Amino acid sequence: MMVNEMVQIHDGYSRDIFVHERFITGIIVRINKKSIRVHMTHAKCTESGKITCEYEMNQTATFTFWKTIENAGKTVDLYKNKVYGIIEIVH
Repeated sequence: MMVNEMVQIHDGYSRDIFVHERFITGIIVRINKKSIRVHMTHAKCTESGKITCEYEMNQTATFTFWKTIENAGKTVDLYKNKVYGIIEIVH
């Protein structure tokens, strides 16, 4: 993980048979010991896999370290923000 590295933020929920998701693209602007700060520039919303809207954004938010998990044999750090969602950083 480095400053100016591009990341993808994921947020979503399921209601009945519909799955609503939002994917936000951003760039890491600051790294601290237990958090990262990300400038977000673009968002894409989907419903059951189909794109429902896309929009540009100009927001900066802090994502705090949540936990480390093992996924497919790789170590992944999870950072989260209550408003925007979760970032996965693979080692």
